[in-house]
Amino acid sequence: MENPRTQSKVAMSYGALYGLSSIVVFLLFYFMGTDIQSKMPQYIGYILLILFIIVGVKSYRDTELGGFISYGKAFGTGVLISIFGGVITAIFTIIFFTYISPDMAQKILEAAQQNMADKGMSEDQIQTSMSYAAKFMTPFWLFLFSILGSALMGVIFSLLISIFMKKEQNPFNTNIG
Repeated sequence: MENPRTQSKVAMSYGALYGLSSIVVFLLFYFMGTDIQSKMPQYIGYILLILFIIVGVKSYRDTELGGFISYGKAFGTGVLISIFGGVITAIFTIIFFTYISPDMAQKILEAAQQNMADKGMSEDQIQTSMSYAAKFMTPFWLFLFSILGSALMGVIFSLLISIFMKKEQNPFNTNIG
């Protein structure tokens, strides 16, 4: 008999698929020359995260747990999927900003600066904001925020998804027959 996969193994598998698919989507938009401020890659990333949480929790429930899963176990699996995916995308983020497009951080800062100017912020406010923003464009902070952002969205989505994915076994159902 085969050993059942553990929750963390299932989460790693689906987290890896989520992370890799997010990278592919990001690169497609990057090479298509999509505007830096476009939210479309972010929205597609959310859809991918939701999809992989649903499929991962369902797979774990139906394949490893005999068709039943508690709300807490479903929630934990979803969060783990997002964290594992977040680690993969965080590693890619470091590689991207360091080797593939080292000028991207500067482009993002320039777009943010223009956006603040368009909103009518004073030059002093813009410079203060930009000095703080520049501090957080280092590899360490990009890595950390990538994981934290993915984990936060995983918590939010998993809270909702787990409501629909849970399937508790009836303790009074003995199936005698």
